[in-house]
Amino acid sequence: MLYFKGYFIKNMIIYTNVEEYKNQLYSILIMEVGNIMGGIVTELNKYPKDFWDFKGKTKTGIHSIGKYPATMVPDMQYELLNLVRERIKKKNIYLLDPFCGSGTTLVIAQKLGMQATGIDINPYATLLSATKTNVYNRNSMLSAIRRLEKSLENKLNVPNHYFNNIEKWFRSDIIQSLSQIRYCIMQEKSKKIRNFFWICFSETISKFSNDRTSTFKLHTLPEDKICLITDNCIEFFLKKIYENSMWLNYDKKSKVHIIYGDCIEIMQRNMNKKFEIICTSPPYGDNSTTVTYGQASILSLKWIDENDLSCPPNILEKYSTIDRISIGGEKRKINYTSFIASLSQYLEKISPHKRGKVINFFEDYYEVIDNLKDHLTKDGYLIMTVGNRSIDGLKQPLDDITIEIAKTFGLKIVSKFYRNILHKKTASTVSNENEVKSISEETVLIFTK
Repeated sequence: MLYFKGYFIKNMIIYTNVEEYKNQLYSILIMEVGNIMGGIVTELNKYPKDFWDFKGKTKTGIHSIGKYPATMVPDMQYELLNLVRERIKKKNIYLLDPFCGSGTTLVIAQKLGMQATGIDINPYATLLSATKTNVYNRNSMLSAIRRLEKSLENKLNVPNHYFNNIEKWFRSDIIQSLSQIRYCIMQEKSKKIRNFFWICFSETISKFSNDRTSTFKLHTLPEDKICLITDNCIEFFLKKIYENSMWLNYDKKSKVHIIYGDCIEIMQRNMNKKFEIICTSPPYGDNSTTVTYGQASILSLKWIDENDLSCPPNILEKYSTIDRISIGGEKRKINYTSFIASLSQYLEKISPHKRGKVINFFEDYYEVIDNLKDHLTKDGYLIMTVGNRSIDGLKQPLDDITIEIAKTFGLKIVSKFYRNILHKKTASTVSNENEVKSISEETVLIFTK
């Protein structure tokens, strides 16, 4: 390739800038791999522009259960996974989502008859995913709901639940009502049914807490608004139970395996299986400056009986622990990623004091992709939905960095396309302190091994 006066020349084609050249190079790579992979690119090209935005589609059915930020679009996941499934000539297809979150991908995989495994470091995410993918007995569920409703009607005199700063986040009368619900849930003998009750309870907690829900980070409402909260917790909770129970799985479906913990450690030490499809949407940066999944879940987790949670009790002691132990949360030195050109160029452009968190994230992110590569079958597919957030007003090229890292592990790019975020709940500004803007577009990357 020749360069002069701002122009790039390769194979007698003139490019006006580096980005144009990179985009053309990606197109060539995708075309070459697409020809080898037998039609996935051809199939993707049949979809009209903006198809993947799924404009007008909202979460319904089982996907509407629970409260979790920045969830995947079920319709998109169904279309994408079904397309890939049809290219794999196997009866039993195994799928892994190492950042399973609310379980959208796992529910779709289950619907398509795949054997799915989900991992997440947020204990609320694993509880929610397990609830959505469990198969229940309808009669047992209805009986349990009636027992719970009868217990709540008796208005039992139970001791108030307590955790540090509970009075900051809940009014005293609300604490009393929520404590009664909590006690009655704990009387249910079936853990599967209790898990469902806890998820409905989490929606109640979110509704009646003093938290300002316009952001993912915890912030209390003004005192005048806290005073306006009406204590109808029990009525709301029962309404949620009846509504949500309509959408549960009552018919036989493939079992989904849910694992709590750090996906890197789990894949390195406790997982020997390989998967035909790995499909995930990883965090787009460290939680503290993107989406604070831990803070968004912690109030609910503080109320749920720790015996029904998969995490050690110390994980819930501090409000920030889940976000701190998540990807990019610990301080790291640049090591694995020092040769990733697109990352190095980005780090040079942003403020020096903001580079540390970016490095922390990508050092972990590199290890994630390294382990995903090891658990992908030969000719399997790695599907990643990523977003290019902005720092200092400059977009972090997570898609380009992902492609570059994947290439170092021998993964081939099959497809790269964009979708607008229409319904995913993201604030326009995630962190005023760090001037980190959220995103309105995502990139879907499909690799093969």
